Amino acid sequence: MLRFSDGRNFGRTLTGLCLIAAPILLLIAQVVSPDVDDDNKVKELANVAAHKGSYLAGGLIFMVAGLVLVVAGFGLVHLFRGRRLTLGQVAGALVALGAAASTGFYAFTTIEYEMVNVSGLDRAQMARLLDKGQDSTTALPLFLVFLVGIVIGLILLGIAAWRSRVVPVWAGIALIVAGVLGFAGGESKAVNIVDFAILIVGFGSLGLAALRMSDEEWDAPRGAAVPPGGEAPVEPTPTPAPAA
Repeated sequence: MLRFSDGRNFGRTLTGLCLIAAPILLLIAQVVSPDVDDDNKVKELANVAAHKGSYLAGGLIFMVAGLVLVVAGFGLVHLFRGRRLTLGQVAGALVALGAAASTGFYAFTTIEYEMVNVSGLDRAQMARLLDKGQDSTTALPLFLVFLVGIVIGLILLGIAAWRSRVVPVWAGIALIVAGVLGFAGGESKAVNIVDFAILIVGFGSLGLAALRMSDEEWDAPRGAAVPPGGEAPVEPTPTPAPAA
């Protein structure tokens, strides 16, 4: 349970809940969103017009999922912290950056939505604008940040989870597979549904691991000898030197 009066408890619990909630929201958004993509942009806009409500709802849920994943990424940086910079911390930062970039895709959703929602617009001209806009490289930096953050971030996170044994080995493998599918799946609705289902397994395992930790374990750097449910290690009191 979130305790606002306890920073350790709040951070640990919020991280666990966000790690579980983010992939579930992504899966819901993918299921809700209609498959509107088409090489013929006139047909694509017609598909958007036929499913305006679910199209906008799916985009909104995707944006919320991205925001939740940003919080989870910051929590991962804390979860994998050690006496030196760790692979898990790098992965957590990349996931947070990629998730932040993903929220920008909601802008593209609203543009297509308004193209068919505003009356009096020439559908053929809007389709031509959409086609030229998608072929443009102006949005490339956003897509690169997303790909590096989510794809490479998930793969590195899976490796870090595997090496640190924070979660079972199969959970680390699930994160790696989710990262690969995130790149290979492209705009395929079916592949993305499978990808997010696998992500629930990987992120869910990390989330449960965070929720099951004691506050002392959460607060202790990785590598510190803290028994499960025990107290953080106390530095031994030095023995005073004998008097000269």
